[in-house]
Amino acid sequence: MSIPAMTIEVLPAAYGDCLLIQCPVGKRTWRMLVDTGPGETYPALKARLAELPVDAKGQRRIDIFVVTHIDHDHIGGAGLLLNDKSLALSIGDIWFNAPPRHLERGVAEGEALAGLLGTSRSPLPWNVAFGGKAAVTPGDGGFLELWTARGAPRITLLSPSPDRLNDLFNVWDAELARLRRKESTKDLVPEVLTRGAEALDIPALAQRVTPTDRSAPNGSAIALLVEHRGASVLLGADAFPTVLGPALTGLSRHRKQVGPVKVDAFKLSHHGSRANLTAELLSAVQASHYVISTNNAIFNHPDDEAVARVLVHGGSRPTLWFNYPTLRNRRWSDESLQRKLGFSAVYPQSDSSGVTLKLEQRRA
Repeated sequence: MSIPAMTIEVLPAAYGDCLLIQCPVGKRTWRMLVDTGPGETYPALKARLAELPVDAKGQRRIDIFVVTHIDHDHIGGAGLLLNDKSLALSIGDIWFNAPPRHLERGVAEGEALAGLLGTSRSPLPWNVAFGGKAAVTPGDGGFLELWTARGAPRITLLSPSPDRLNDLFNVWDAELARLRRKESTKDLVPEVLTRGAEALDIPALAQRVTPTDRSAPNGSAIALLVEHRGASVLLGADAFPTVLGPALTGLSRHRKQVGPVKVDAFKLSHHGSRANLTAELLSAVQASHYVISTNNAIFNHPDDEAVARVLVHGGSRPTLWFNYPTLRNRRWSDESLQRKLGFSAVYPQSDSSGVTLKLEQRRA
């Protein structure tokens, strides 16, 4: 069996995100780590990274570590990771946005990570790909194709726009205070379902008008398109559909493509929230696989409307991938519903295993 062009591991990160992407490049493996999940799931991430092979220097290589934004469910384990010397990590670049000033308070994750990056005795590489400046697109509807080494994956930045990043910086202190208040989330539990997906009116749900996301941290999220040897994944983080959609449309025009950008996999924004996945966004991108990263805690994601929009507007015979086999996620396993609507669903074997997508190489 041939080596996949791209392997995407959606690690168990509770209600958050943590993805490990690996691509063969020459005789080595290129790796990107996207977020860490909340602090309480760091042991799972550490155990997975400990399995990575070491190089001749005894180090485990991560080429790019992306911290998409300052919400605890994405950034909570970042400080733990960067302070964990036992893993012997070698990180090529860390992509993370913080205000262009030094903040004295150091309790919340955003400040702590900025402090680690900026004041370490052995300074860590921070936004090197962006000349040390913010990871940001040129403007609304814009995108940024990043330079990468010969043979390495092609990466395009789709979010945030300058306006969305400035929105975060304007409320930075307030958001850090919110993070401090919400660090302990162990008592919050998922919603109890009253009916299965087969009882839902999927077309009506897909057409339901719902408000879009207005959270400043989510709007500042780093969203990326990663492509390698004909395989592709859209990493939506928690980005706004009103930013992702126009950026993807602009990219399609730039590449002289007709219709939406076609990708193999789309990690849905904000864990499948109805506020972050719209029919308009799905007119700008189509995927074969839609990935939902959540155990449904805290916000009860994925929303029924978001899944319905994938099934109605997400292209022919999509596959849903869930990294937890919870009751809420399992409701989409009904075989009669899958046959009726023309989709399939994949689940992990346990709460601790996550799921792995292997995308095969193909000619562009």
